[in-house]
Amino acid sequence: MAEKNNRHPFWLIAFIVIATVVGSIFIIVQEINRPERYDSKVATEIAKKNTDLKKVDRVTRFVYNQVEYTVSGTKANGNSIFVVLTDNGKKATVYDQTAGVSEQKAIASVQSDPNLKKITSSRFGIIKNKPVWMVSYINQKDRLVTKTINFKTGEELKTITTY
Repeated sequence: MAEKNNRHPFWLIAFIVIATVVGSIFIIVQEINRPERYDSKVATEIAKKNTDLKKVDRVTRFVYNQVEYTVSGTKANGNSIFVVLTDNGKKATVYDQTAGVSEQKAIASVQSDPNLKKITSSRFGIIKNKPVWMVSYINQKDRLVTKTINFKTGEELKTITTY
């Protein structure tokens, strides 16, 4: 009978340890993602306040020399736009999505690279007052490659490869 009583504390302690670890991981993941969720919410509010944006499709963070947020969505008349927020949300620049290369075309121009292994991201933003697509991918040597593509012309402006 003494042996049976010893089994219960082991299972109880094991359960408590497992619950604590799982709970801690959940809390850590929530805390890590909180700033991004908050930034997306604030960017959406600013974009809606400064434009006639009605439906938001996506919010992305664009980092070059400064942090920008791009809110893509549709206006009340159905036109698709990008709203690029700079200067901590003080400046909102609007681009009609049909005025340049689509995200799919920017990605397609990168997919022609024979060294492409996996596309990791594509983001719309502004570099030196020009709207651009920044498409990142992993090449066959497992290096990160970032290509900057001119939004208006589709021309590749710059390629950066990490070591």
